[in-house]
Amino acid sequence: MSGADDVMPGLHGAFMREGCGPRADLERTESGPLAGCRLAVKDVFDVIGLRSGAGNPSWLAEQKPAAASAVAVRVLLAAGAQWVGKTVTDELTYSLAGINAHYGTPRNPAAPERLPGGSSSGSAVAVAAGHADIALGTDCGGSIRLPASYCGIWGMRPTHGRIATNGCFTLAHSFDTVSWFARTGALLSTVFEQLAVSSVLPRPAARLLVADDTLELLDAPIRAAFEHALAGQPSVRHIPAETLPLSAWAAAFRTLQAAEIWQQHGEWIRTVRPPLGPDVAQRFEAASRIVPAQTAAAQMQRVQAAATMARVFDAGGMLVMPTVPTIAPRLDAALSEVDGIRARSMQLLCVAGMAGLPQVSFPWTTVEGAPAGLSVIGPRGSDEAVLCAALELHASLAGRCATA
Repeated sequence: MSGADDVMPGLHGAFMREGCGPRADLERTESGPLAGCRLAVKDVFDVIGLRSGAGNPSWLAEQKPAAASAVAVRVLLAAGAQWVGKTVTDELTYSLAGINAHYGTPRNPAAPERLPGGSSSGSAVAVAAGHADIALGTDCGGSIRLPASYCGIWGMRPTHGRIATNGCFTLAHSFDTVSWFARTGALLSTVFEQLAVSSVLPRPAARLLVADDTLELLDAPIRAAFEHALAGQPSVRHIPAETLPLSAWAAAFRTLQAAEIWQQHGEWIRTVRPPLGPDVAQRFEAASRIVPAQTAAAQMQRVQAAATMARVFDAGGMLVMPTVPTIAPRLDAALSEVDGIRARSMQLLCVAGMAGLPQVSFPWTTVEGAPAGLSVIGPRGSDEAVLCAALELHASLAGRCATA
């Protein structure tokens, strides 16, 4: 059976062996806005001539080589990006830790003793380690934003439905987004422009919104650094506590996501009975027990979340918050600790997921020598404005963020 031998050695465990390195069968150009930029791709995207394993050997064994590449891959190659390889993903993308029971844990170059975050773990590590300039991933519950924070790089989850998902493995269809990492904010924006067929143009500075409901979730050093960062901003409006019921939204997200995952993959899990890591097996077991009444109640929460966030943005401004409440767990952390951090992180990550909003995470500060990211979230369809606000905020904070 496939396993750790399928991962390329010497590259921080980020790349799958199959498809790593230059490929003569990929259509590409030597010019364009991404010329010279090295592209890594999460092993959930179709790439012509390769199989997509989605982080599970049993899934991989059933796949045939792709007859065509995913839309997102084709667009970036046509813009001049240069292929470097497929990257490791958490198993069936159903995790945020960066751990894969079959292929190992990609090594976080920004904090080698800590997890990289997942499920786009290999793509995040490829960019953070300098093996790639840009990397495609997917974000369902936070699989771009959390590893971007843990690894100290830029990451974007676009408005749900903004970028075509053709040729990409589906986890939970109403939450999945094609997303990406980049070494710089400018490069993150250029990738968006290519994928969305849009332009990110300068615009007036956005007013910053801070949801007080997010503050109590933060580790003390993260909160102190956040309050320090806000002190230097000219225009900040606080959204009062109890406006965003984050715990209820996170619970509803987990229910809806699990129901969609079981709808999509339940039959395969029941019939194939693939070997799964203990954490992923536990989530699939929980997903199998979701009943219609739970889904209906959770769907009402999603409707309310979208309406609440629309009201938050009615007066203008962009929501700013730490991407996740804490730095990455240590590699030797107990599974219960990792799951606890995942549950707490989901209370911040679910805001964009439940309402389908664009979010950019960017490098911000360090705590105990490990990165922590800051995020900007905007209304549906405001991806260009969110990118501009993130670039401006990052520039204004450069050199003045506290470390702990």
